[in-house]
Amino acid sequence: MAKYDIVVIGSGLAGLQCAYLLSKEGYHVCVVDQNDRIGGMMQSFARDGVVFNTGLNYTESLGEGEVLYRYFKLFGLIGNITLKQLDEVRSDIITLGNKEYTIPQGHGNYVEKLKSYFSNEAEGIEAYMNKMAEVCNSFPLYKLEDQYSGFAMDSPYMAMSASGFINEMVQDPDLRGLLAGTNILYAGQKDLTPLYTHSLISYSFIKSSWRVQEGGSGIANVLANGVRKNGGTVIRNAEVVKFKVSDGHITHLELRNGDVVEGSNFVSSIHPKTLIPLVEEGGFKKVFKKRVLSLEDSIGMFSVYVVLKKGTVKYQNYNHHYFRTNNVWTTETKVWPENFLLYTQFNKKTSEYADGLTIITYMSYNDVEKWSNTTIEERGDDYLRFKEEKAQQLLDMAERKIPGLKQNIQSYYTSTPLTYRDYTGSTNGSAYGLIKDYKNPTYSILVPKTRLKNLYFTGQNLNMHGILGVSISSVLTCSSFLGEEYLYNKLIHV
Repeated sequence: MAKYDIVVIGSGLAGLQCAYLLSKEGYHVCVVDQNDRIGGMMQSFARDGVVFNTGLNYTESLGEGEVLYRYFKLFGLIGNITLKQLDEVRSDIITLGNKEYTIPQGHGNYVEKLKSYFSNEAEGIEAYMNKMAEVCNSFPLYKLEDQYSGFAMDSPYMAMSASGFINEMVQDPDLRGLLAGTNILYAGQKDLTPLYTHSLISYSFIKSSWRVQEGGSGIANVLANGVRKNGGTVIRNAEVVKFKVSDGHITHLELRNGDVVEGSNFVSSIHPKTLIPLVEEGGFKKVFKKRVLSLEDSIGMFSVYVVLKKGTVKYQNYNHHYFRTNNVWTTETKVWPENFLLYTQFNKKTSEYADGLTIITYMSYNDVEKWSNTTIEERGDDYLRFKEEKAQQLLDMAERKIPGLKQNIQSYYTSTPLTYRDYTGSTNGSAYGLIKDYKNPTYSILVPKTRLKNLYFTGQNLNMHGILGVSISSVLTCSSFLGEEYLYNKLIHV
């Protein structure tokens, strides 16, 4: 039985990034995942020959030298995935009721475009964008300047409200909606979401937005292959059922099939609520368990994956963000669906026409909770009817942006929060893990080091979510082994 230097639990983006970087630095690393398919929320899947993404819809700041580009280069991804930048003039089309706004990439372009729509709000628009840049640059792992100054992830902007800040900067209701019009990227909530969450994600997408031809699974495969090349191991179908504890340390993992995996250190990229019941009694203090288990998870998603008839819908190198009204804080509404994100698929077969498109909207776990004790493909006819009804509602709404869409559909498939729960291990099908609350910013934030001397956390539940947030969390976790200054110098000179 091999004993590893580091055992990583979960093969989502953060787990694979940690495994890649630590194995590259000479650690003997093993990744274990309960699923047959690696990638966690980064998984892709094929239906009728069309590849769809689970979580990687599009991503941000991958222009050479930009922040995510540096992280992706550190993790061996640049040069091993195919990137396509979205239309710089209109990367997003945001619709508020019957008003449509085209959003470009680039700080200056964004400001000028919004001024053309709302000329009387020019001063507020400039102040808003400058403050967003200031918020982002208050985090050393975002700014990445030449001088190392520590990895402090606290900021005065963590205790400020995103919606409150927007309302302070501008007065026009449509402009307020427009500034937060891509908040499906972080499940923004009007009375909860901190300014730093909104800024780090929104500003990074404004700088530049990209699709990945190989999809989320392509990224996961590059990282996993890198781990193997570095001498590490990736084990699939390896469900952890117990973390054995002795003298304040994890000694080994017990798997569902009876196997044991020993390690000197353990990195968990799975949801902390999933982890806690697996750790032997006494591993965590009761107060910590109570705190984590009481934290609220972000909302889940309902998705429709559409296979299109050949040559019917042109590939659109931009995204649609649609809202019924100018109220874009729509995680809790009485009308469903209130909004959606729609985009055409980009893959190696994409040319003038798209072979598929994806439509995503919020869905509460409460809507599917009555089927919570069921498993995939065995939830019953009433669940299938529920999904069909919801799919038709969402497709009807999508016709407003792509007229004639329904007649161009060859087939379509759906997923609910239960699907996300069972395929990705996300608690209650949460899209973005634990909710961050500006009124109590430190309560829901976890640090990599745990009370157990050789157990570390990583992933979207640490500080921020999204591809960039997860990448930052991976570096934070790896710094516990490699040193902050060493990794910082790697990032700024990568």
